[in-house]
Amino acid sequence: MLGPLSAFFGSLAIGVPVAFALGAVAIGYLLFTGTASIGVVATIVFGGMDSFPLLAIPFFVMAGDLATRAEILPKLIDFARALFGPVRGGLAHVNVASSMFFGGVTGVAVADTAAVGGTLIPAMVRDGYPRGFAGAITAASSVMGAIIPPSVAMLLIIYIMGGGLSVTRLFLAGAVPGLLIGVGMMVYVAATARARNFPRGGETWSAGEILRTTIPALPGLGLPVIVLGGILGGFFTPTEAGAIAVIYAVILGLFYRTLDGKAIVATLLLSAKTSAMVYFLLGVAKLIAWILVLNLVPQKIGAYLQPIIGSREMFLLTVIAVFLVLGFVMEGVASMIMLVPIVAPMARLFGVDGYHLALVVVMTVQIALITPPVSIGLYLVCPIAGCKVRDVSLEVLPFIAVILMVILLVVFFPQVAMFLPRLFGY
Repeated sequence: MLGPLSAFFGSLAIGVPVAFALGAVAIGYLLFTGTASIGVVATIVFGGMDSFPLLAIPFFVMAGDLATRAEILPKLIDFARALFGPVRGGLAHVNVASSMFFGGVTGVAVADTAAVGGTLIPAMVRDGYPRGFAGAITAASSVMGAIIPPSVAMLLIIYIMGGGLSVTRLFLAGAVPGLLIGVGMMVYVAATARARNFPRGGETWSAGEILRTTIPALPGLGLPVIVLGGILGGFFTPTEAGAIAVIYAVILGLFYRTLDGKAIVATLLLSAKTSAMVYFLLGVAKLIAWILVLNLVPQKIGAYLQPIIGSREMFLLTVIAVFLVLGFVMEGVASMIMLVPIVAPMARLFGVDGYHLALVVVMTVQIALITPPVSIGLYLVCPIAGCKVRDVSLEVLPFIAVILMVILLVVFFPQVAMFLPRLFGY
């Protein structure tokens, strides 16, 4: 398998998209080895996309984009400003809190980065925050969008891993770690604000102001409540929850008079493009996974590593290290699609629970958004902040440390994440 692996990374090095590189390697392997007829390719690739649960992906992408176009975020920011604005470094706290709130609406980290960044980064720069810091905190806090439920990344990994894992249980498992990341970032902001003399918000706390901003924010905050509440209550499946979220976002947009026909068409086009890219990756990944299983690659690697690694925690730490290194050169979804079919069967040899592995992987791959050179999050915020990637890269390091600390907490104390699913009977 070293030949196909070399061909894959060689293709990436010359700029071939991940999906095409994976597909070319898989087809080339079948042609040269004669393992199976080339006719199976279309059947397997289509089978990798033909899944009812995967319909949730375009729905949640649409819901997040519609929520942005419906201008739900400014109301959430006003609410966060009323809660955290008066303290030193108030806008930085508002940035983290807004990402936390909006993460429960979009389910996509990149959408969170673009939406929150476009509003808060200019405000932070005007208030005297360093441009690199304003960009870094926006990009880093947006990773909560893929950890706090609902989460498109969790939908993907559940499908890739297979084995009948529950989407709802993984959603619930991500809630506490996602909130801990937000709290950890706020602790760092509080310490940094004193050391670097960040500006204090001009307002003072007011019960009336908090109440005034809470009421407009409630419809936006209600979206994740409706999604999770409906799933937990057995009213609809996660896929149906995505459709309900779309309808809810459209109703809010029409009520606020911030959505029109053009915006809805643009959302449909964005959802189609995003979903097509993801589905193509999933279809090709199914072909790669089939070849790996056919050659017993996960079992062979697992048997080789078992005497070396020895424990569940060491296996998870190895997985984290591999995904972190891959995140420097590859986007998170692509790395999940490529490696999870190998890692998931190996996890059983080390006694790692499927949900535990899925959560650790989802949390780890989000760091790829903020680690150069392939760092979509940093490239999104730099033009808004008016700074260089180098400036943001230095400022983002402490935030990466916070995310890693929460990941390690989940590795060594899985009950931190799993007690909530157990509380709801999962």
